[in-house]
Amino acid sequence: MPMAGNRDDGQLQLPFPGPPRGERPRAVARRAGRVAGRVLGFLARWVLRLALPLLCAAAVMQAFPYHATVQGVPFEVQGTLLHRTTLSADTTLGSWEFPDFDGLPFGVHIAPEDVDVLQLTRLVGGDTAAFVARLQADATGQVPWIAAWLVGEFLVGLAIGLAIAAAVNMSLRYLRGAPRRPHELRHRAVQLGAAVLVTVVVGGYGVATYNPDWVRDTRLTGTLAAAQLFPDQLSAYYSQQSKAFDVLGSVVGIQAALQARIEQEAPVTALQVMVISDMHLAADYALVGQYAASYGVDLILNAGDESEFGTREELTPAYLDALRTVTATTPMLWVAGNHDSPATVEVMRSVPNVTMLGTKSASDGGYVVTAGVLQAYGLTIAGLSDPRVYGVPGAFGADARDVTDPLERASVQAAVGQRGGGDDAGTAAADPSGLPDGAAQVGPVDLFVTHEPVQAQELRTVLPGQVRQTVSGHVHAQNDSGKIQDGRDIDLVEGSTGAGGLDNIVRGTARPPIAFSIESVGADCQFTRVVRFQIAPGQVGGTPTATPAATDTSSPQAYGDDVTASTVYFRPQSVDAGRVCGTELGIGTEAPWPR
Repeated sequence: MPMAGNRDDGQLQLPFPGPPRGERPRAVARRAGRVAGRVLGFLARWVLRLALPLLCAAAVMQAFPYHATVQGVPFEVQGTLLHRTTLSADTTLGSWEFPDFDGLPFGVHIAPEDVDVLQLTRLVGGDTAAFVARLQADATGQVPWIAAWLVGEFLVGLAIGLAIAAAVNMSLRYLRGAPRRPHELRHRAVQLGAAVLVTVVVGGYGVATYNPDWVRDTRLTGTLAAAQLFPDQLSAYYSQQSKAFDVLGSVVGIQAALQARIEQEAPVTALQVMVISDMHLAADYALVGQYAASYGVDLILNAGDESEFGTREELTPAYLDALRTVTATTPMLWVAGNHDSPATVEVMRSVPNVTMLGTKSASDGGYVVTAGVLQAYGLTIAGLSDPRVYGVPGAFGADARDVTDPLERASVQAAVGQRGGGDDAGTAAADPSGLPDGAAQVGPVDLFVTHEPVQAQELRTVLPGQVRQTVSGHVHAQNDSGKIQDGRDIDLVEGSTGAGGLDNIVRGTARPPIAFSIESVGADCQFTRVVRFQIAPGQVGGTPTATPAATDTSSPQAYGDDVTASTVYFRPQSVDAGRVCGTELGIGTEAPWPR
């Protein structure tokens, strides 16, 4: 009888003292599965414990708004959780939002209920300002009650959610046949205490992040926003007595008076500056001229991209006539964008009252840009064009950021650079005796206009602490209001006033809104506020059109819900004492940036 383990060659083979082949991987897989199951179970339990209380709190706040009457106007106050995290007042004519109330994921929204417009008009009477003062005082008196109601709703919702989560957890344990925990009530009490502690921490975070200047950053939509396009007409709207204007007159008048009370602390405005960008041959200069006239704009800053392909023929006589109509009453400072060639520059220089800041010229294998500077109404304003031209071969016609960003930064360093790198990097001349003929001797700059935001970023690196505000465009979208002022310096990125031009057709993207901004400058040269507009392209009063300029846009009723107006009040900047700004100081001659 052969021995176990004998091989055919007669040698003895002993059995391996371990699990059969393949058993060890299966054991590892089973252990991993058990661990993963425990982890998933733990996460599911805590998601349940967190999600259910929050959902219940949101549901309670949604179902039971606070109802009150202020100066005869019934309204409701509704809290929201994790969505619409702003403070807003909603009306049938649009909404008035205050986005920077605090850092919590909560929102509070006020809306009128079944307002009798004729009764509201009678309540307002002929003294809108007095009615607003009474309205504000009455509403302020109810704030503690509103806050207590919303906090109570939130806590009741949390308690209901925690109870449901505990019941679900206990039911699942019972169905699985798990033994009952010893000291179950103590365990639930600890969970409740943890929830209360988290609530206190969240409340403390809300107090810590509360913004006492929340009223200085507002956003209007709908007809309320459209009415802001015509500030000189607001008094006419709320003084109208005809029933056709009762709704618009009363609500817009109240909003305008409330806005005026917010602005009482702002310095007196000495001049208004309009910021536009990326016209891209759009027939929107009629709009630019209309809104410039409405706001009494004294100066227009244009961040470039006037054309599409940089050819002289693109700037047609009709297009240039519309531009000349605007600049006949309002001077414009312009820099060339990446769609503007030296041919475009030559045409723009021929337009009366258009001043190009710096130069843009062809060189071997590309383009060279230089910066220019001038004095305008007491402000030092400089500008630098984009070194690229759309469609040309090589890096100067590229779109890839890894190619274009270094080129943009190099253009800033070469034009105004004050750091090492030799002549190519553009070191600034510290000795003014070395300035070329006609060059300006520049100190701190109030406004520096570029086309690309990348250039604006590089300016702050190359000229640290020397530029109070940068203005750029190119990206066809306004930067977020919360990112405009970092510390004291201001960085304004404008959207496309031409609503994108052909770019959106080429790239297959949606047409952006028509965007522009109106900035106020105080008599002490402080930038005090900016009103930023966005108008839905191709829609005026809900009727599709080729452009808003194709219909009558001289009235808020032409727009419906197509306008958004955001107002941002700036914190004081570093401005030398004794400075004075005003239109009586005029506009000086543009000069090369000192090298």
